[in-house]
Amino acid sequence: MGLKINKKKFEVFLEVAGKLNDFFNVIPILYGSLGLYKIIGEYSECSDIDILIPDEFVNKRWNELINLMQKMGFKLEDEHEHEFIRDSEIVAFAKQDDLIKRIRLDPNKLTVYNVNNIKFKELSVKDYLSVYKLMLRDDYRQEKRGKADQEKIDLIEKYISQNVTT
Repeated sequence: MGLKINKKKFEVFLEVAGKLNDFFNVIPILYGSLGLYKIIGEYSECSDIDILIPDEFVNKRWNELINLMQKMGFKLEDEHEHEFIRDSEIVAFAKQDDLIKRIRLDPNKLTVYNVNNIKFKELSVKDYLSVYKLMLRDDYRQEKRGKADQEKIDLIEKYISQNVTT
């Protein structure tokens, strides 16, 4: 069941990423559980689609992003969390610079993938380990999903020990 749901979420991600490519010349970064799922394989159902974009699109150009999402049939669901919803699919945007500073990530060193002429970037499995360890220190997030974050860290560490050579 989860595989089909996650595949559908990836298709929605590609739809949104394609529009970001076309209208804003932005190559978004696939993030969150869906990005992790894509790297390490099936482990659970992803609840939403997390996308990292340049800060200006959740600051100065926020209204342009809202308009683009509305043209695709999404409705602004939670402005504070930058979440949009269409049917049952939730797309959440985050500022890439916040994460880049916090885990010392260089977005220019991320691989650009091209699927059906849609460009996007992905974090590495080691980047995800840094992200989820950082999230364990976030009190607000821990109230919401602390156990899930620790489970992801355990899965990532297991994956790294079995698959990644240094």
